[in-house]
Amino acid sequence: MPHHFVNRLRSHPVVREESFRRNQIRWESASAIIYLVGGVLFVWGSIRFFPSLETRAENRGAWIFLAGSLLYLIVTGHDTTEVVRYRRQLDGPPTTSDRLEVWAAGSYLIGTLLFIAGSIFFLSWIGDYSAGAWCFILGSLLFAVGATIDVLQIVRAPDIRVLQLLNLTALSFVVGSALFAVASVPYLFTFQNAADERTVDSFLAAQFVVGSVLFLVGGFFNYRRAFLVIDSSTTRD
Repeated sequence: MPHHFVNRLRSHPVVREESFRRNQIRWESASAIIYLVGGVLFVWGSIRFFPSLETRAENRGAWIFLAGSLLYLIVTGHDTTEVVRYRRQLDGPPTTSDRLEVWAAGSYLIGTLLFIAGSIFFLSWIGDYSAGAWCFILGSLLFAVGATIDVLQIVRAPDIRVLQLLNLTALSFVVGSALFAVASVPYLFTFQNAADERTVDSFLAAQFVVGSVLFLVGGFFNYRRAFLVIDSSTTRD
């Protein structure tokens, strides 16, 4: 799922004696690895939603979604903490861009929490698919809002490569979020015909897979963008 992306050097805590550049790369790499593992879990969980692999009564897909969402929570939680730390370090009053960052990070964090709740609702021992669908729909909309806010940083892009990667990251996140939102809507309804339900579930699983792949690809774009921002703003050791 999407997470905060910003074209500035981030306020990461210093955990060891090393250069500022190395500290930036270390934190961005750790965040990217956790995010990408979560992305792979989301793709895997989406595949498990195909009726040919398991029925709604089984839990594997929902459990995998839950595991991926918890990993995403580590990333979005860290992003939110970093935005708050950055704002506290400002010399003057926050700018409009600084305020928008808080809104974006908050949107991703709340969206992630909604996805965690939605995954739990989809577990068979709860089986409240309608509540789970609403969590996914609202979470996806918040992700789209966050990505839309983040792409407004276009004026901060130091060069054309960062600009292109910023746009690709936002596009991947927004389209992926839209697919998850649309694919969640049919879970609000019940089907009288089992064959119809199976057909619809197959289509929805395909949308989940494509959306999850876009989240994963967006993570690759974002890590490359973050590295270019660090490279253009710091000196090599």
